[in-house]
Amino acid sequence: MTTSAITPEVVGLDDLPQIFEDSPMTETEEKELVIVKTAIQTAYADKLERDLAIGAGLLKIFRRKLYRGKEGGRSWEQWLTDESAELTAGRGPLGRDTAAYLRGFYQFRVEVLQPSGPGLGALPPPSSPKQIRPLLGQLDTHPQAAVEMWKAAVVEAKGKVPTFDQVNRAALAYKANEANDARRLSAAQLEQQEKARAAARAASVPSAGSSAPEPLPTPEPAVRDFSPEPPAPSIPAWELETHDDSVDAGAECKRITHALNDAFRALATLRGILYSQTHKYGSDYLDFLRQVDAGVYSLNNIDEQVQQMGEDVQFIADLLSTDVGAGELAKSTIDLEAVPTR
Repeated sequence: MTTSAITPEVVGLDDLPQIFEDSPMTETEEKELVIVKTAIQTAYADKLERDLAIGAGLLKIFRRKLYRGKEGGRSWEQWLTDESAELTAGRGPLGRDTAAYLRGFYQFRVEVLQPSGPGLGALPPPSSPKQIRPLLGQLDTHPQAAVEMWKAAVVEAKGKVPTFDQVNRAALAYKANEANDARRLSAAQLEQQEKARAAARAASVPSAGSSAPEPLPTPEPAVRDFSPEPPAPSIPAWELETHDDSVDAGAECKRITHALNDAFRALATLRGILYSQTHKYGSDYLDFLRQVDAGVYSLNNIDEQVQQMGEDVQFIADLLSTDVGAGELAKSTIDLEAVPTR
């Protein structure tokens, strides 16, 4: 929702002409700067509208480089020092960080969040610049990632506007997932995936004018398609009603996601240590450590511990693929003795 005094202006950065700070401002640009300032100064109905108005104006001035001055060459920071006090109704000039928060607040609320497509109508927008600070780094390069972070924060807030801490936790969790290279397909895998899909499409389309099926060719080893299954229709967690006797779906998703992130971090740390040290010292490195008595830190059974990790992962994979009802796990095909007891 935007206020009546603010007209959203969604600008694609690729569509903007290249403007250099050293170039003098044209008469048209000087008039444009005056119009932007006037729009901000006349929009002080309440704090929300004021912040959005200032953010909209700052974003336009920053993108159009209307801060560079009549002679050109003035920096954004210098403009904030010289002229931004005109926009704050006596509160003094804006600092670089405060200006970035206000720009991001307008950009996320009006440009990124609102046009994100259907299904977000019940997603509450931010109400202050502070709430979106953890999202600032994603707005220009990965706006959809910012939306996903906000969604997760709204889930934790049970459908309400999340706090800064909730948004920050959601952003950290999302970045932990994205930073794990093992969870992304490489360029070669993506190319192989696309070739497999193209081959499958070609095989499924009969040739024009054919009246009888052609003899099947000799089967060749198939190229595995690692593409994920089409996603099931998603249910916005912030729209679910939670009762005392029901599962809190949002809380469960958050708890399991945190466990997955911890597991990925732990395995990545272990893999990094073993790889770097084995590469440096050779296999004698681990052979020696197996013989060291370090009390609770002894590694004489490291092989069994790593094997147990593999069994735990297999147990989890079996749980994900087993079809059982409530209370029927003991009747399933899963070997319950594999449940870790340590």
